[in-house]
Amino acid sequence: MPVSVLAASTYVAAEYATVWDAWTTAEGYAPWASSACIQFGSQVGDRLVWGRDDTIVYVGEILALEPGSRLSHTFSFQGFGFDETSTVDVTIEPHGEVVFVDIRHDVARAPRTAEIIGEVGWIKALARLKTWLETGREMPWPDA
Repeated sequence: MPVSVLAASTYVAAEYATVWDAWTTAEGYAPWASSACIQFGSQVGDRLVWGRDDTIVYVGEILALEPGSRLSHTFSFQGFGFDETSTVDVTIEPHGEVVFVDIRHDVARAPRTAEIIGEVGWIKALARLKTWLETGREMPWPDA
């Protein structure tokens, strides 16, 4: 059966604002994401762009931006020979001295996107985010 939602979640021992910024600013993605964030808007409807070496890898549009709660945006690979749009919902909630991060990427209508990211893609990214925020060091990407 095809995967309809790619998911990952964890608690991060970091200040809420730091975790929020890691998800909602272009520079916040650099130490942990699979591609650098080139553009990250500040309000619903703004465009999002990730890439490397002058190549756009994926784009999106902010659907929700609610500090203390969640971020939601569309997601679409670019230049891969297919046209799919999916939705990424990220819960980012303070829980005392830690922050809960929960990712739900709806790929029900995006099978090629699901195939490229795989069931552990978001788990790897979230592990890198957690490592970065808790230790200040970048975690190497795990082997496939």
